[in-house]
Amino acid sequence: MMTFLAVILGLVSLLVFMLIIRKAIDDSKTSHKLDILIQEIRLLRKEIKENKHIIDKRL
Repeated sequence: MMTFLAVILGLVSLLVFMLIIRKAIDDSKTSHKLDILIQEIRLLRKEIKENKHIIDKRL
């Protein structure tokens, strides 16, 4: 009975720990900043593909 209670308590504490970490990551707005950065990289790649002559002139 005690081992079952210990396992349940361990799982609950793990769940609470995961929720705390998830909340901290969401509050830091890191994921939002990463989404903006990924979008900017995609736009730059698209622009480079469309304007290859710019790269050729510089070389």
